[in-house]
Amino acid sequence: MEFRGLGCCAVSPDGSTVALGSSSGGEIHISLVALSGGADREITLEGWVSLTGLDWSADGRGLYLGYGAAHLGTLLYVDLKGNATVLWQYKGGGTSGQPSPDGRYLAINGVAFNSNVWMVEGL
Repeated sequence: MEFRGLGCCAVSPDGSTVALGSSSGGEIHISLVALSGGADREITLEGWVSLTGLDWSADGRGLYLGYGAAHLGTLLYVDLKGNATVLWQYKGGGTSGQPSPDGRYLAINGVAFNSNVWMVEGL
């Protein structure tokens, strides 16, 4: 298994697998590394270029991935087969999602970039 530049990582709720996420070449790559002797796997999501967050679902059946590009933040849910579902989008930068331990709630973090410009005359 090839490990690219590490962007995000998270340990599964049962402690058996670590997810290592990175983005390159117009794709997000999630390496699922078994910590207890199982088989390693890789999930590739094409068309998503900027991974900004990664966390496991409370039940360990999928991952929440944050994606940010061109002033659009997107939160994805990706099952372990690589099927991605858009959960939330907003006009801003990166985003991430973290589930509560019981899986009933999802905390969503959205990054917004603001700036001001002033023009001063007569100095």
